[in-house]
Amino acid sequence: MNTIIVNNPAVESFLAKFRNMETGTYECNVCVETMSFFLAGEISKYLSTEERKVKTPLGIKKCDLISEEVILLPVLRAGVSMLNGFQRVLPNSKTGFVWAHRNNNAIAELDKYKFPADMENKTVIILDTMIATGGTINLVSKLLKPYKTKRVFCASILSIPYGLGKLSSEIDSVFTIGVSDSLNDSLYVYPGVGDSGDRLYG
Repeated sequence: MNTIIVNNPAVESFLAKFRNMETGTYECNVCVETMSFFLAGEISKYLSTEERKVKTPLGIKKCDLISEEVILLPVLRAGVSMLNGFQRVLPNSKTGFVWAHRNNNAIAELDKYKFPADMENKTVIILDTMIATGGTINLVSKLLKPYKTKRVFCASILSIPYGLGKLSSEIDSVFTIGVSDSLNDSLYVYPGVGDSGDRLYG
């Protein structure tokens, strides 16, 4: 599995604002959507393209446009905040949803899921704001096994080295922004951003 870190001053400034406990719900969503836009742009480098002719006001220009079929899978709640940023870069993508939660023992449990009708030979991008223990992402990767997808990417805002090391071999690549945090005794990301779902939705 490859880990690709998206890091530049613009992204770092939005991450810092998301971390700040004084940043309100709306601004947290703006931060995550913007960082997701950067993540999607990085992922686009790894997607298939095809040359097409584009008519400009003055002539014709050959352009390489994304042709690969992509399915976005946000993990509720927090992963939904990443969806708009990805759809801006990948407007032709289809979207499914995974509902999951962590129980009292910090173990990921599936509530329900909804996938698009045709998943075969498609590139799937799992969207979750944080990879802590890796349990939720592994849960989603198990769900995907019967669908014969082309490959599975994961996009996150914060990824903990411990969680990255626990990810299933079914995950081809992880695209993330921050990797410097750790886990506390309660298996929460520290110093992190707090509960990202609460920060984003109250």
